[in-house]
This record gives sequence, C-alpha cells and structure tokens, in this order.
Amino acid sequence: MSSKITPSDSSSRSFKGKPGSRIYLFRHGETANAHEICLNGHFDVELSDKGLEQARQIAEALKDQPLRAVYSSDLQRALNGAELIAKPHGLEPVACSQLRELSFGKWEGMSLTELNEKFPGEMDKRLKQTELFRADGGESFKDLHDRVIPKFEEITSRHPNETIALVCHGGVNRTILAHLLGFPIANLFRIGQFYGAVNIIQFYEKQVMVELMNGTWQQIT
Repeated sequence: MSSKITPSDSSSRSFKGKPGSRIYLFRHGETANAHEICLNGHFDVELSDKGLEQARQIAEALKDQPLRAVYSSDLQRALNGAELIAKPHGLEPVACSQLRELSFGKWEGMSLTELNEKFPGEMDKRLKQTELFRADGGESFKDLHDRVIPKFEEITSRHPNETIALVCHGGVNRTILAHLLGFPIANLFRIGQFYGAVNIIQFYEKQVMVELMNGTWQQIT
C-alpha cells in the first residue's frame, strides 16, 4: 500500500475503508553525547545507558504486537534499538542508509556551543530557512524529504495489511509525519520528537491516520 494520502470528504470512519498497514515509527533513544546537545547527523554516536533502556522499554511494549518486519537507519543509535525490538519476534532489522538523519556536513558531531563559536549566526539562518538551508557539505530538509519519502513509500508498499516498525531519527520522523499530514517543510519543528518518541500510523484503503505522535512506550497499542 502506498503511503500517499487519498483525501476523504468526511471524517466519518466509514469513509476510510478497511484498515491496512500499521506502522510503529520510533525515534532512537538518548545518545551518549546528548548532554552536549550535538548536531550528530551522520556522525555515528552510540546510545547512552538511558537510551538503551528506552529501547528496551519499547521492545517490551511491542513484544505481543504482530510485527512482520523492522526497518532502521543504518546508524548505530537507531540500529541498536531496532535489534532489541526485532529480537522477540525472531526478526533481523533491515538497515537502510536512506533513513539516516539529515547530514550536517562539516558541522557533524559539533555541539551547539562549538558551532556558535566557529560559525556565528549560521544556526539562526538554518532555523529561518528550514527547507533549503544546507550546512557546508550537508543536506537541506528538502534533500532529506527527497531521500526519505521514496524509501518510506517503498517500505510501506511491501507490507500491505501488516504491522511493521521503523527506528529512525528526529529529522526523518518529522519529515515522514509532515508528509503524511500535509505540513510544509518550513513547519517541521512544530512537530515534537523526543528521544524514544513513539508515533503510530494507521493506513486505510482511502486514508491514512496518525493515531499517536511524540508519545511514549506506555501508549503503544
């Protein structure tokens, strides 16, 4: 089933058609350098102890769900959590480079303090020009959209009427959710995505519904 939205002329459930794919979309847990507030991007940082515990809590909450596949960014902070989620179901996560976080180019791994010292004013430009701004050698959020959405649609098309999980990043999740909800890229940061955030997406024959956004493992159903 494609992830493209077919508009409905009514909010009534009868206009949605039969339920199809169910997607659990997670942000990875807390990173080992979270205390510094870093621009990790493609920088392959590990999870902190708290981040691993967040992944374990999600895995425990999902153990009785009928997961048929688990997909992940190929960066270890996402992939390590995906492995914990997949194991109780006898699955191996499928690592996808297309689901990596936005690349920050030469900013990769820098803390915000270091960035503001070395490149004063650049972060303000990024926040004001969300869609098209690129760090030196990095990607814009338009680039991220063009990388992530085709892969998301490919993944969902493989699993009609099945339940799957994706473990990704804050920027990637915001991009997917904004696409499904019809938000412009400029408004991405109106969508919250804490470490370990839980998002639930339910596809129907005629419509898609985001049932939960930026939730917690206790809300997994």
